[in-house]
Formats: sequence, structure tokens, C-alpha cells
Amino acid sequence: MKIRFKNRLFGIFIIFMSMFILTLFSSCVYMKMNPPPDVDKSAHGHTGTLTCWIATASNMLAGAGYGTGSTVQQRADNIYGQLVAHFGTGSGWTDTALNWWLSSSHNTWTTNPYSVVTVYGNKTKVPWANSTGAQMIGNELRNCQMLGLSISWPRCGSSTGSGGHAITAWGDNINTRNTITRNPDNVRVTDSDQDTGGDVQIYDYDGYTSPNPGGCNNGNGWYINYSSNHPFIKHIVTLCPTDSPTDAIGTQKVVGSYRIHQIAEKNATDLHYNVRTDTEILTYHTWLDRYSSGSPSIREIGTPRKELQVDWDFSDKPVPYCTWITITTEFVLARYNAIYYRDVHFTYPPEFRPIPMPDIRWRIDTPMLKDSLEIPDITGGFLVGSFDVLNPQLPESKQLVGQYRFIHEYLFNQNPEVHTFEISGTEGFLIANVKFGHSYGYFPKDELWQFKSWMTESSQEKYSLGKEPVIVKIDWKGKLPYPQGEDFKGQQDYMKLRKQ
Repeated sequence: MKIRFKNRLFGIFIIFMSMFILTLFSSCVYMKMNPPPDVDKSAHGHTGTLTCWIATASNMLAGAGYGTGSTVQQRADNIYGQLVAHFGTGSGWTDTALNWWLSSSHNTWTTNPYSVVTVYGNKTKVPWANSTGAQMIGNELRNCQMLGLSISWPRCGSSTGSGGHAITAWGDNINTRNTITRNPDNVRVTDSDQDTGGDVQIYDYDGYTSPNPGGCNNGNGWYINYSSNHPFIKHIVTLCPTDSPTDAIGTQKVVGSYRIHQIAEKNATDLHYNVRTDTEILTYHTWLDRYSSGSPSIREIGTPRKELQVDWDFSDKPVPYCTWITITTEFVLARYNAIYYRDVHFTYPPEFRPIPMPDIRWRIDTPMLKDSLEIPDITGGFLVGSFDVLNPQLPESKQLVGQYRFIHEYLFNQNPEVHTFEISGTEGFLIANVKFGHSYGYFPKDELWQFKSWMTESSQEKYSLGKEPVIVKIDWKGKLPYPQGEDFKGQQDYMKLRKQ
């Protein structure tokens, strides 16, 4: 009996570890957008034509916020039709399509800063000579750029390859939104010619110095297992904003995270939420910390969009009682603004009545510094906030229905020591355990939830939500030195942007 018991335990252990390893490796995914736009030639009746470069340009433009439609896919298809009407269905280059469309009458959003088109590599059919090229592709995406790949096939005994194709890059296997320091193992793309396994295909890179093992090659480069004779990347095309979303000047990358508690004793089959801001959204990604192997359905609201309606289907893997799910959304905006969530709720089988969740709206107000340009070497920073959401009508053990964390950026010409937090929302709910801390660096989702350096806490006080905002003053006078590091020219450049 003891031997059987040990064998059974060992079997359970093996099954558990197998599930853990599968979960670990399945989560090793980075995506710039999910779902990304994927223009297919077949959907437009263009199978067999040479419009891959137009499809790639359309995906990139739609990812940057351009086009007409209520989803990113509709906007990409809209742009594709406009480009084909101009260029026809013959061959061409992705950067040519991008530049033409941006300067055409179809571009009705002329203030969208995604207007810088750059080509790396060359348009001859030889491999892109960049030993860290795979890493560069990953970091361009993480720096909020749109990116297209141009590939050709190697020929044996020749110095140049043959043929050509364009695909749109969206991610890789390194699960971080921070800068990566190594070449990833694969690249995730959308392809106008095929949807093998869904809209997104995964292709492994060959080593830069061991090209196309077992096949023809044209020397060192980044070859991918797209076909049996692995093609090589000859160049990449990026569509970038006019300034970096990772600094405190102009275009901004912002993040807000909401943790929701499934407190019903019936398994939830779906999760729904709206996430918005008060300014135009350029590009976006919203994701979950679990139950997110697929893609949500996303409808964009506003022209240009200022809100997303997001629906996740968990019918094949219902969410059990007492499970926390963390929602995180990252926007790239033309100027800094907050991220708000509303109508966050699970849904259940039809016979089960769902538990209501509150709509919540918050803002941080930071006063401007007088004569900021006369203060040398000061920069902006980040205020990190956290609060719990309570439903006092439920039993005490079930009152905690959500947790929220956000990171708010203030600029070098604002006062880092004085802020005002305002919050309003659905009546009948409470916010509690309100905390604020400070950082000089931007936090992605994982680091945001690990943050513990709180400078202001009101853990004993609860605030009632309603139409009139609750105001919490944040006074850090004497606690924060003026941050240093930004040079005077950076401040002058920022002020010029504000005047434009």
C-alpha cells in the first residue's frame, strides 16, 4: 500500500509539474497589441496578388491609431482599401505606402504624432547585417513603435536571394514590456497570405551566425522558419511618434491596473470592462494576469477613440469562486492623461444574478511650479497610487470586490511635493486603504503591484463614492528633493512643444 501511495503521489506530482511547466512556457509571450490587426488578401479578393506590403502598412497605421472603424481590424481594412485604390495590386515597399498615406487626404488625424517612417537594413536581397537585430525588433515594439518585416529567400551559390514578402511584427517570447537585453527566440507576426493557427503566427529565429541550417543561405543574418528554405530578414520598417513615449515630453505611455475579486460561488464565464481616458488613444494593449491565453473582443468608442469596451470569454475555463484577476491597460497618448475603468464585472450562466461592480473615476491634480525654467536640472517623476474597492452591503468577508493601482506622471514644471487626488463613482460603494508613493521611473504592471514604498497611507479611513468627488490631499513638503537629471535644453524643448 505504501508503494502504491508513493507512486500515486509521484504521478500527481508529475502531472502538477507538467501543468506548471506548460503554464510557465505558455505565459512567455510579449505582444504589442492583442488582438493585432491582420489584413488578409483573401478577405479583399486579392489572393495571389502582390499586396503584402500594402497589408503590412495598413496594419502598422491602424496599430498607431489611424483609419476609420470601431475596431483596429476595421481600421486596417479601411486603410488597405485606400492604398490599393492608389497603388493597385502590384509590388512595392511598405515605407512607400506609409509615407504616401500619411501625406494623403485620407489622413484626417494630422495631429497624430505617429508620422516618422524609418527603414533599417537594405532593399537589396541580402540579409540584414545586424547581430542584435532580433533584440532590436523586440525593443522597437516595446518602445511603442509599429514594425514591419521584409523577407527574401536565399539561393544556393548566389550572393543574393530571391523573391520577397512583407509581414507585420507584434511580439516575441520574452514576457516583459521593459527593454530586453538579449535576442528573443522567435517573432510573432500577422501575415496577409496565411492564418495558420489563427491570425498570429510564431516563427523561430535561426542563430545570426548559423543561418538556415540544412538549406541555402546568403551568409550571416536573421533567418526564420517561415518555410523549409528559411527566408532571411533583409530590412525592417518602423512607424514611430515624433518623440519618445518613454520620456516626459509630449507623447506619453500610461498604465492603469484593476484587480477584481470573483466572490460569487458560481463560476464566472466572462469578464467585461470599459477602460478610457480623456484624450485620444494612439495605440493600446489591455491584458490579464491569467485566463488570457486567447484575445479579447475590443470595441473602440469615440472618433478618435477615447475608450475601449473589452470582453473576455472564459466559457472554456470558467473563473472559480474567490479568484483574483488583474486587468492591466497600457495606452500611448499624445499627451499625459489618466486611465479610468468603468463597468467592470463578471458574467455568469443565465440563471445566476451577477454581483454589481462600481464605476470609478479618479484624477490627480499637480500645481505648476513658478519660474520652473529657472530651476536647474529638474525632471518630472511618477506618483504611484493604490486603493481598495468595498461593497458594504455584502458580508464582511466578501466586501473587498476590487483593488486598483495606477501610476501618474507629472512633468518637470509641476510641483513634485504637492498633489490632490480626486475620486468619484457609483454610490453605495467605498474606497479604503488609500496609499500613495513616489518613483522617478516608470513601472509596468508587474512592478506596479510589487511597489511597497508608500509615503502617504490612510488605511483606517474609508471614503464613500458618489457623484461629488472625494478629495485627498497629498502633502510631501520637505520629503522629496527636486529630482535631477533633465538638462536645461530638454525643458526648453518641452516648452516649445506646449506653445505649438
